[in-house]
Amino acid sequence: MEPDEPDSLAFAGAAERVRDAHEHGDWAAVTAGADQALALWRGEPFADVPGLTAGPQATQLRETRLALLERAFTAGLRTGRHRDLVADLTALTAEHPLHEAFHAQLMLALHGCGRTAQALDVHRALRTRLAEELGVDPGAPVRHAHQQILASDGEAASSSPRAATASPATALPAASLPRDVSAFVGRREELAAVLAACRRGAEAGGVLGIHAVDGMPGIGKSAFAIHCAHRLASYFPDGQIFLPLHAHTPGTRVVQPAEALAALLLAVGVAPREIPSELSARAGMWRSRVAGKKILLLLDDALGSEQVSPLVPGAPGTLVMVTSRRRMVGLEDSVPITLDVLPPREAAELFTARAGRAGLPPEDPSVVETVRLCGYLPLAIQLLAARLRHHPSWSVADLVSDLSDATGRLDAICAGTTSVAAVFDLSYRHLPADLKRLFRRLGLHPGDDLDTYAAAALDDTDLATARRRLEVLEDHHLIDEPVRGRYRMHDLLREHARDLAGADRPEERVAALDRLLDYYLAGSTAANRHFARHSQPATSHAPSAISPDLSTPERATAWLLTERTNLHAAVELAAAQNRPLHAVRLPSALHEILRGQGHWEQAETLHQIALDTAIVTGDRLGQADALVYLAKLRDLRGHLEPATELLRQAMTLYRTLGERLGEAYTLFCLGDVQQSEGRYEDAIDSCRASLAIYQEAGDLPGQANALVRLAFVQQLAGQTDQATESLPPALDLFRTLGDRVGLGNVHFNLGLIGEKTGRYEDAARNHDASISQFRAMGNRFCQANAHQGLGLAQEAMGRYEEAVENHRAALEILRAMGNPIGHANSLALLARVQLVTGQHEVAAENLRAALEMFRTAGIRRGELDALVTLGSLQHETGRHAQAVELLQQALTGFRAIGVPAAEARALVHLGDAQRATGELDAAAESLSQALAQCGDLQDPGLEAEVLNALGRLLAKRARWVDARDHHARALAIARAISYPLQEARALEGIANGYGQEGYAREYETYLHQALDIVQRLGRFQVQ
Repeated sequence: MEPDEPDSLAFAGAAERVRDAHEHGDWAAVTAGADQALALWRGEPFADVPGLTAGPQATQLRETRLALLERAFTAGLRTGRHRDLVADLTALTAEHPLHEAFHAQLMLALHGCGRTAQALDVHRALRTRLAEELGVDPGAPVRHAHQQILASDGEAASSSPRAATASPATALPAASLPRDVSAFVGRREELAAVLAACRRGAEAGGVLGIHAVDGMPGIGKSAFAIHCAHRLASYFPDGQIFLPLHAHTPGTRVVQPAEALAALLLAVGVAPREIPSELSARAGMWRSRVAGKKILLLLDDALGSEQVSPLVPGAPGTLVMVTSRRRMVGLEDSVPITLDVLPPREAAELFTARAGRAGLPPEDPSVVETVRLCGYLPLAIQLLAARLRHHPSWSVADLVSDLSDATGRLDAICAGTTSVAAVFDLSYRHLPADLKRLFRRLGLHPGDDLDTYAAAALDDTDLATARRRLEVLEDHHLIDEPVRGRYRMHDLLREHARDLAGADRPEERVAALDRLLDYYLAGSTAANRHFARHSQPATSHAPSAISPDLSTPERATAWLLTERTNLHAAVELAAAQNRPLHAVRLPSALHEILRGQGHWEQAETLHQIALDTAIVTGDRLGQADALVYLAKLRDLRGHLEPATELLRQAMTLYRTLGERLGEAYTLFCLGDVQQSEGRYEDAIDSCRASLAIYQEAGDLPGQANALVRLAFVQQLAGQTDQATESLPPALDLFRTLGDRVGLGNVHFNLGLIGEKTGRYEDAARNHDASISQFRAMGNRFCQANAHQGLGLAQEAMGRYEEAVENHRAALEILRAMGNPIGHANSLALLARVQLVTGQHEVAAENLRAALEMFRTAGIRRGELDALVTLGSLQHETGRHAQAVELLQQALTGFRAIGVPAAEARALVHLGDAQRATGELDAAAESLSQALAQCGDLQDPGLEAEVLNALGRLLAKRARWVDARDHHARALAIARAISYPLQEARALEGIANGYGQEGYAREYETYLHQALDIVQRLGRFQVQ
């Protein structure tokens, strides 16, 4: 294929149609479209154009072909043509020995035509090759295919693994089901009925509907549903999603439908910013996202039909399983599955399977009586069997005697004449006093799990004692340790423990919770010292007696992320139980980690709780802090006017209280908002005012961060010299403080300044250093910004593929975080590279999307920058009049907000477009203004660009010698700063001048130099 030939365009168009058909599951259209596209493929792309076969466009075409083949094979697998695919997939795996998707598809194809042993051989060979050559294990596509083959019980696989074929934009998550029971016992009839119905529906492609599993607590609803889901997983290759709804989880608020929909949308890749606020809109988006997909959705512990109905997808192909203690009478079209107590035989089999006593038959009279006294309730049976297993001297008859004598507390949860509480009381009664106390206090914990430190705080003991007692409770199966060092209780056991704790003296319960909340506040405060960007007023609270080692940023990050949900629950508990200190100060300590990791919705929730609590209790300092943090989050989401109003309120409170540090941080955040609005002089004033207060107070972290923010705004405003002066003192302060995020910010700003002054290698090194610092600290937001900066430096150096990689890395992070401004910036920067490399259609698409985001968020500077790039695109594609109109709009906007560097960039592109429309005098005026501004801006890259544009204008007027002189000046600058694109354009201009004057030798010499650079850069259109 040749560039810009009909075959290449037809191939790209056919591939796009195949992608659309694949996303909609139209396998016939995928097959037909792939055949059409692949018929156009004739050897290596651009084989007749020297230098282009290794360029980005050729690489993109090869990648498109591989993606096309993957989709074609998916269609073949989906339609049962396994045997027809084996030969082609065998050849492709030989050609691409490390391409995991093709290997996964070959495994499924072989398995589908009865050659399972060969399929497993393919898996073994690939696993060995990856280990030997790369030192890694196979990825999700191959693992999924391998598990599907092993779990299929001899049935032919009918689809490829989701991760092998789904695009990132449409991919559903891999299986998120909890671990299946290792030896599931009982429920034979219910299990057979559900499996048969679901398999028939899945194989026929019809409506699978809703299976609502209800029954009493401890009946085994979740275990049954999870076991069914694992047995059916292979029929739902697009995902198996498990979502707990917490209708009966003690201390945990019931998940509302809107919250559940948000979790589901996040699970399928929707960015937080894109999730609508209204329940109906979220439900509509959820149904749209899973339409045409084969997924299994397991909703565990539902409160009732009203909670579940909005979560049910509307399209066929989806299986919904719901567990609830209530009958789902109001859930339309649901198939009820009411789990009763186990039949006596299955109950006895369950007991003997769990007891682990050799030679103990289910028919043993004591076993029969034990399960009867348990009411045939699975949870009670398993607890008693575990006790027997761990007490070799006990007999089953001993259990019968103990159980018969026990008295119960949870009488409402019963089976016949026997209650679950009798079993719980039996386990509890045999504990020593210290373990009884710990068990009761564990019931007070508000979260889903806890570590040893939290248990020690609740029990007012040392770490070693707490760990030893937890291990004993685990041995008694009263708690579980799903991950080493983290413990959890079944919801019924937690409820029982909490009821027992109700009999303790109130002051003991209050003291236990105070110690727990003190532990969480002390740990969060200590961890936050590694991330805080300003000082906070000291708060008096009782320090925790014990805490983990949080002395390094890595340990602090790990602890905060592990405890994130518990800390959230602790804030809610503190607010509900009138503990304002913890309800207000915990969110403050969590702000930076939640902001940097992208958990913005959770941060907003916690800061709102803090604000509400502070208002009720009259804590004006707490109100001000919460207002500032909420403003910062509004700013990140692009809600600039609300952010400004919140900062105004905070400033009033801080000034009333005389809190100068709070006032300084509010000014710092106000500068952020003003910078986002393009009000650079105002932002600089705010940063300087913030810095002055921090210097007056001797606050080193505040000074350092204010200096970095000041430098950032200064370089945006074109004040490069001033920005350069602001950074060295910041660097010294951050080194003194050992602040790695701060050091990363300094390197990031040095990189931006390097780009502005033509020192692109220095810029790239600084951005690399900032990425390393931010990644080590887990600060994804700052890491994304650094990827953008590195991409800009690489673009200037002509390293376009690397620039694209970095812009896409930033885009992925920012889109996942729901940051519309950063997302739009990444799209606009990516479009700049795509424009330079001739990918005009995709550049236009990205620019339109970026413009819409900037305009929605009110980000004027971003909008104007995107208009300049869009105007350049129109000029490059021959629409010169439209280009002039767009560039004049951008120029007017830049002059209004006062950004000289951006104004000069708009002028040079405007002048070039005016030349093309024949407005030569206007072009001369625009380019002369741009050149005059270059002297003040000290931006050699921009100066080279202006000189080349002036050279082209002079050539248009046949002033060949003057044109050549301008291009020669541009050439000297471009070579001095290693700016290959402008170097090539200068050489091209010089060659054209010599050619017009009849100097053939000089013309060929300079033109060949230009072409060599163009081919090295991978540009596909030479002016």
